[in-house]
This record gives sequence, structure tokens and C-alpha cells, in this order.
Amino acid sequence: MRARIALAAAAVAVSGLGVAPGGAGVALAQPDVSAGTVTAPFSQTWRRCDFSKFAYTGPRAYGRLVGQFRVEAGELVADLQMATGVPNTPYDVRVIQLPRSSAESCHAGAPGVLAGTLFTDAAGSGAVTVRGPIASGATGVWASVTRPSPFSHTPAEFYTTDFILSL
Repeated sequence: MRARIALAAAAVAVSGLGVAPGGAGVALAQPDVSAGTVTAPFSQTWRRCDFSKFAYTGPRAYGRLVGQFRVEAGELVADLQMATGVPNTPYDVRVIQLPRSSAESCHAGAPGVLAGTLFTDAAGSGAVTVRGPIASGATGVWASVTRPSPFSHTPAEFYTTDFILSL
């Protein structure tokens, strides 16, 4: 039993998790993009512009995404790679800087939003690099990849980073 507790404590220390003050629970440390390249996985979660989740909207597709985020020459850079997407299809990419209100738009061209298009090949793989200025007062960043639906405001596919990265 003691070996399991020691192993769990070591796993928490290695994974970057820390115990909250007063032993209240476990707090996640946000990776800092300004300190170097940070890799972030994506999940099939549809989010508002403030990173909060939409309720009652589940996964719809099977794409696999991963992104590497960094600050380079004073700009925010996001390299995104997709596998098993819909073949020969464009996906909308948005790199969204926080803080921002859930009522605030995060469409391409909105302040603090970097945008691009990821095109998949015949096998459903694709990659894109999105870069741009860091917004004044930005403290975090996350990314969204969507495939618009011709029949709904809800995207046909949606993927977002699993966590907010610190700037």
C-alpha cells in the first residue's frame, strides 16, 4: 500500500500537478508558451470564446489533432497537425488569446484571434502553421479546429485544446 502511495505521489510530481494550498485538492499547472515549445492535445469539445464548454454537444467525428505552441520573435506561433480527418477537406483554425468574454466574438479577424485553414490530403492528414501578434494584456491561449456544417450553426466537426496555455 505504501508503495502505491509513493508511486502516485511521484506520478503527480512528474506530471506537473501540484497539491493546492491547505491540501484542498490537486491543481493543474498551465504550461507556459513563452518558456519554450508546448505540445497540447485536442479533444472533441465545442467551446465558447472564453474556453467554457457548450452543454449537451458531444463528439461527431474521428479526427486526431495535436498542436505545438511557442513564442518566436515576439509572435505567437501554433503548428497544428491532423490525422484521420475527412479526406480533401478544409478545416477552420482559430488560435484564441485570453482573457475574453463569452459574449465576445472569436471569429477570424476578431481582436486576439489568429486564424488559418488546415487542408487535409487524400488520406485525411494535414498541417498548418498559424502565427501573429500577441494581443495586449493576453495571459493565455487555446486553439479550435472546426469543419463548418452546411445545415447548422453547430460545426460538423469540432476540436479544441484540452487546456489553456499560459503566455
